[in-house]
Formats: sequence, structure tokens, C-alpha cells
Amino acid sequence: MSGPSQVPGQPGAQIRVASDVGGTFTDSIAYDTTAREFRVSKVPTTPDNRAVGTIEGLRAALTTLGRSGADVSYVGHGMTTATNAIIQRTGARVAFVTNEGFRDLLEIGRQNRPRLYDHRVVRTPPVAERADRYSVRGRMDERGQELTPLDEAGLKTIATRIAATDAEAVGVCFLHAYANPAHEMRAKEILEAHLGDRYVCASTELIREFREYERSSTTALNAYLIPVMDAYLGSLSELLVDPDGLGITADVPVMVMEASGGLMTLPSARRKPVHTVLSGPAGGVVSAAEISLRAGFPDIVTMDMGGTSTDISLIINGKPQVTTQADLEGMPIRVPVVDINAIGAGGGSIASIDDGGALRVGPRSAEAIPGPACYGRGGTLPTVTDANLVVGRLGAETALGGSMKLDRDAASAALDAEVAKPLSLSTTQAATGVLRVANANMERGIRVVSVQRGHDPRDFALVPFGGAGPLHAADVAESLGIPTVLVPPAPGILCAMGILMSDLRHDLVATNLMALAAVEEAQVWAALEPLRVQGETLLDADGVPTDARRVETFVDVRYIGQSFELSLPIAEGAGLEALAEAFHSAHAHKFGHADRDAPVEIVNLRVLAVGETPPLVLPEVEAGEQTVAADALVTQRDVFFEVDQSWHKTPVYRREHLRVGNEIAGPAVIDEVSSTTLLRPGDHSRVDELGNIIITIATTRSAEE
Repeated sequence: MSGPSQVPGQPGAQIRVASDVGGTFTDSIAYDTTAREFRVSKVPTTPDNRAVGTIEGLRAALTTLGRSGADVSYVGHGMTTATNAIIQRTGARVAFVTNEGFRDLLEIGRQNRPRLYDHRVVRTPPVAERADRYSVRGRMDERGQELTPLDEAGLKTIATRIAATDAEAVGVCFLHAYANPAHEMRAKEILEAHLGDRYVCASTELIREFREYERSSTTALNAYLIPVMDAYLGSLSELLVDPDGLGITADVPVMVMEASGGLMTLPSARRKPVHTVLSGPAGGVVSAAEISLRAGFPDIVTMDMGGTSTDISLIINGKPQVTTQADLEGMPIRVPVVDINAIGAGGGSIASIDDGGALRVGPRSAEAIPGPACYGRGGTLPTVTDANLVVGRLGAETALGGSMKLDRDAASAALDAEVAKPLSLSTTQAATGVLRVANANMERGIRVVSVQRGHDPRDFALVPFGGAGPLHAADVAESLGIPTVLVPPAPGILCAMGILMSDLRHDLVATNLMALAAVEEAQVWAALEPLRVQGETLLDADGVPTDARRVETFVDVRYIGQSFELSLPIAEGAGLEALAEAFHSAHAHKFGHADRDAPVEIVNLRVLAVGETPPLVLPEVEAGEQTVAADALVTQRDVFFEVDQSWHKTPVYRREHLRVGNEIAGPAVIDEVSSTTLLRPGDHSRVDELGNIIITIATTRSAEE
């Protein structure tokens, strides 16, 4: 189980499985590539050891498919382990080694402030305590020329000092190592020789890019995570092959979701866990983009509403937006990341009254344990899920994940105690208030990735997923003027499905400043060539067949004197004039202006090396004999709708019984194992050829109102 012998999804694979570990539920999918059918499962996340819940979920999906671990030929995995370790500060004790005079680099950071005029701002302390930060004499310049030799004797002394502590990992980051990593590599060699089995990582193994603070932060976080992730992924590997676990009998590829929306091998994930930070939602974005593009909706806003948070992303022309820098808890991470706006609004978000007497929802979450009050696991605080149950959007007969029954009385009691009585409201009013606040939070989150970046949300379709997304999508779409909602098949496990759709990916970067006016195109391509060769070498090591490879080239460009740059694709033979014009256009689109007379320079060279996964063929949905979805109707229940402030006797449908061409007019509820979809009065839906539920929103108002 050490890594792949083939790129995921190559011919010969039979049963491919994937799991995504969330804060409340662990979602799993088992896909039969021959029969082209899949089964899904949702089981409660097991916080004490998330690998246990992963195995339980995979086993449940395989059992439903009529298979076992012995039939598995590929395993994909996504999780929030790295993200949670940083947020909760549960990583390892880490030492940090840098150049003499730069011991406090992680503490000083940059001068930018999260709130310009707030003098009370307190910086997040670095993961390496000052006592665990060391400096050594030695220096390279920005061209990679040695200015001062590395003090190896001093480094050995540092190694002795680290060995006397209980630090489990060491991060090494030297100035200008991106231009010449010789000092870093020698430092790593010396430290490893003196520290036995402790982990040592160097910045240039992660990123060869300038900006020492961001590179240092990324390196320190990687070291902080290595022991945690190595233990977790090691435990998962053992349970996958253990006869009492999943019982996989063959040496199959195990791939891990990374933040860029691609996959990395298990050994890579254990060495470079910082690439998995913020990777949890990436699988959902990948699958939403692919499914929506097939359905004829290339421009979408994704709304992944799980138990703890809602993750929002903008997809243009079928491509997720990827940024090269993220920020978590005030600490920069310089790795490619799908551009996602995460907000504290999920099914488990807790409703409360603040000191000013206003109703708040989130960011505090009930998580998996104890969970919402209606779960019957000891939770007593009201959540968004409890509010949905009280107003009938969820029913007492609704079995979350296929088995979990809900307690409406417990939900009502929690809302009464914490919201209704303090605000002198009825239980129904309290529940609708909670839902209204949660929806407003998500609406603001969508505006951040759309309106604030120059995009009109009315030009996009909304694609909700996660366990709670389809319940709230119609309300959110109406408030933003979005006319169409697309609910994909099995929306509650879309992140797990995305892992089966994702490609193996290597992102390579090298800083190389070149003024466009002073270089020829051939020089640029000569500088890119080593990265292209490195990309091909990595794909060779992954066993990716030649016909399944794709290598793309990019350059980061800016006006000379600017602090930040834009990443643009570059095509051989197109000419540097075309590159300059593309930069001016991109700058005008993003910032509203461009100066075509200003000199332009290349800052970084980038190569994306991809091992392509064959398309995931979703099961065909049978065509219905009539537009009416009578065969899918299972019951009715009372649902309260704000549109007319009244209860409606609302039909409830089972999604697995819907057929292509079926139409449903709201009000209606559509239940399935992984999620529930709500249609309000006046909304109208149809099932397309791919099994998506396409909802036309009854009324839309201007997104500017």
C-alpha cells in the first residue's frame, strides 16, 4: 500500500473506492467500472481516529454494491486532518532552522494587517516556539551565488541542541534557496545524520519560489504536520489491508486529495502534508465542475454545505479557479489551492443569542459528537439541522445517511430554550430565523467570490452539494437573482466522487526574474525546460502511461515594481508580445485598469504535470414514460415556507425513483441517502439525461438589491 503502480483509473481497474472525511460525516463511494454503477454511504466521523470511520464507510459502500475489499483496485482519500491540526494546534513540536539574523522571521512576518485601523490585532503565534527556532551562519544571494559558506560545525551544534528536546520534526528554510538549494540540502543531510528517525524537510522540497516569509511559513507548517499525517496515513494503510479492516488483498494505488484539486501519492502525502491543507472541499469542486460542464452549465457557483462549514467556489468555463497562496489561521501557505471561500455555516452550526441580543448562527459547530440536538447523541444546543427539522424540511422519517433517525421533539426543545424564549418567538419563528441567518451568511459568501471579483452571480448556475446544500439552495439562489440550481447525483458525497474524477497532479515552480523587453522567447522556454523534464520524471515515477500525460506551462507576470503577479498560460511560438497583451487584459479584468506603456516582467515559471484519469461514466438514468414523477412519490408532510408564512402539505419524493424527463413543481421535498433537496412554492424542477435535478427558481430579484 505504499503508492500507485498505475495512474488511477487505468484499464484493468474494477472497483474503485474513495472517501472524504468531514467534521460530522465521512462520505464514501464504491464504483464498479465495468457495470458503471456506484453505491454511497454516510457514516458519522470518528474523531478519535478518523481512519476507523473511513474503513466503516468504505465497507458499507462496498457491501451495498455486493463487493468486498478483495475486489478493490484503487483507493482515493480526502480528509481535513491537516487543516484541523493547524486550527486546533494539535500538530507536533517542531524546530525551525534558518539563516543567522533571521531567527524571528516567522514571528515578524509582514507589515500587512488584517484590519488596518484595529490596534488590538494579535498575530497568530508561529507553530515553532522561539526556543525551537535556530539560526546558522551561511548565505546565498538572489542569483544563487554563495556569499558566506555554510557553518557545518555550527549546524552540528544545533542538531545536538534539537536532539535534547522532544521536537519531532525540523523545517529548514534559507534565504534565496530557490536560486540555489545547496546549503539547504547539506543542512538537511547533517540534521538527519544527527537526529535519527526525526523528520527533516527543506523548503526547496516543497517550493522553489521567492518570498522568504511565505516559504518559511509553508515549510514550518509542513514540518508541524508530518508526524501527525504520517501516523494517520500509516494507520489508514494498515486498516485498508487488515482482514478485520477493509481487507484489500492486492497492492493497489492509494491516492490522497490535495488542495489544488489534484491527487498525490500516499508517500508524497506523508512527506508533504502541507499540500493537503484545505483539500477537503477540493474534490467537490472538481466533480461539480465536471458534472455541470457535461450538463451544459460551464459557469457555476458551487455551494458545499456540510456539517461544519459551507465552502463556496466560482467555476468559469468548466475550470475551477486555482490560486497559488492560501491563508489559514493567519499563517500563509504557498501552495496551489482551489480558490474556496469557507464560511462557518453548516448543518451543525450552532444558533445562539449574542451579547447585543441578536441571533447568530455559527461559526461554532456541534460537529459529529455530540452533534445537533435531533441526533440524540447528547447535543442540547440548536443547530441549522434542528431548524430544518422543526419546519418540516427534514422529517422525522428522514434517515440521514440512510440510517440515522431524527428527534423532532429534541430539536424543538433546543430551539425553545436557546432562541425562541430569549427572543419571545414561537418555535417556528425561531427555526425560520435560524435558517434566514444561515442563508444570509451563505449569500454574503457567494458575493465574495462573485460580485467582489467583478462577476454577476445572475450569469451563473448554483450547484449545491454536501448533506445540507440542496436544502438551502433555492432560498440562496433567489436572494442573489440566480435563475437556475443544478443538484447533481448523490450531492452529499460529491467530494468523495470528485476524488475518483481527479487527476494525479504535480505543480512545479521556479523563480526567475526576466524583463520581457530584455529577453527572447527562446530564453523563456530554455528556462522552462528543466521544470518540464522534472514533471515528466515525476510522472515516470508514478507509472503514468505516455498517452495519459499532460504537461502545461505558465508564467507569473507583473508590472516592474509591483509586489504581486498574475499567472498566465504560455504557448510555445505565441511570442512575448502576445504574453504582454494577455497580461494587460487580465490585469484590467481583475483590477479595473491596465498600463500598456509600463514595462512587464516574468517572475516565476510554472509547470503543471498531470496524469489524466479516464472520465468517470455515471450510471445512466432511465427515461420516464411520463413527466409526472408519480412513481417516486412516497409520502406527504407539513412544511413551513416563508414565502407566504404558512404550512403546506408537501409531497416527498425518493430521488432514486426519479426518471429522466420527470418534472416536479414546488412545493416538494426530494429525499435520498446523502442529502435532501427542497423546492419552494413556485419552483419547478426536471430531471436531465445525466440524472441532475435542474431547478428553475420561481422568482429572482436583482443581485444588486
